[in-house]
Amino acid sequence: MPQHPEAHVRRAVRVLAMVGELHRRGYQKLRVMPFMSSSGNAWRCWIGPDTLFYRNHGAYLRDIGYGEEEQLTSLRARYTTGADHYFGWQDADHDDARTLADKFLTRFKRLAGQGEGWGYAYAGWYQRLLGLADRGWMPVVIHDGYKCSLKKINLFDLRPEDWKIPKEKVPSRPLPPAGKLQEDLR
Repeated sequence: MPQHPEAHVRRAVRVLAMVGELHRRGYQKLRVMPFMSSSGNAWRCWIGPDTLFYRNHGAYLRDIGYGEEEQLTSLRARYTTGADHYFGWQDADHDDARTLADKFLTRFKRLAGQGEGWGYAYAGWYQRLLGLADRGWMPVVIHDGYKCSLKKINLFDLRPEDWKIPKEKVPSRPLPPAGKLQEDLR
């Protein structure tokens, strides 16, 4: 399949592919929460360990509460298409997913340590999500214009016109396996 014509979509998919690469390397406890900014102008992807994702919504990362920010900030990586660089890194603009994964492991050591281990059910679910993103279906957990679903992941159709297939069924994605956070998303 050819590359997406829009650079911001290619970069977003590359971040998702980086997490897929980390899963292949044995960091399957890392999860993503993809969402739209409140303005709707930027796609964001927060990465954290499964211990910070809810039991009843395995793609929703826990908000930071007052007094927890310093402790939990090092357990999250935040990407946005609204920024000029991956995770603020000045030296990664032309990196592929594997090189981004190498840098992620050295620059987010605490997070990587919490994400090390096997989570086959999530990693398998994630591979299907990554395949859809490669085809232009971007995952979005929350967006001001859509309700947060406790049953599925919303997919935004960002495919160029020449990728669209007449009468194609719109794919859907169920929620991933439950996270480990011992509370529910309310």
